Amino acid sequence: MKTLFLSVFDGLFSSHTKENSKKTENNLFLTSTNPTTGRTLIIEEYTYSVWAYMLRSDKEAIDFEGYLCTVVDPKSIDFSTDKTSKNKKEVPLPPTLVSRYSYIRNLKKEDVHINWKEEQAIIHIRNKPYLIMDVITKTSYSKGLAYDCEYGKVLEL
Repeated sequence: MKTLFLSVFDGLFSSHTKENSKKTENNLFLTSTNPTTGRTLIIEEYTYSVWAYMLRSDKEAIDFEGYLCTVVDPKSIDFSTDKTSKNKKEVPLPPTLVSRYSYIRNLKKEDVHINWKEEQAIIHIRNKPYLIMDVITKTSYSKGLAYDCEYGKVLEL
């Protein structure tokens, strides 16, 4: 099953996978399937941040995505340089968009837990809710965001 998800994910993001094939071995990568609806969630770490992807019910493509957190201290990133990429996941989020909860130091696979509640996936980091992905509205709510923006809405608990 993991091979199927990896091949679907590889097909969708093959240029990223080829460019960073050595690095992805150490990066966070998780999948979880809702036992009731069959929906699958993929969590993947990139150079600067971690993103979650809700697959369509047919598992053929990504339905919507959500920003989980930053794995590089935003204070250590030089935003004065022009960081451009075809893949928005390969550049850091602008400092105006990240909240004080965004940076997670030394994030490990065992720090992340996924709970399914009806038509929502709730992603916890170190036992605190960080991202809620609502399947009905196709909206993600992130604790890592300071403002509602193109990357999702602010998670307010």
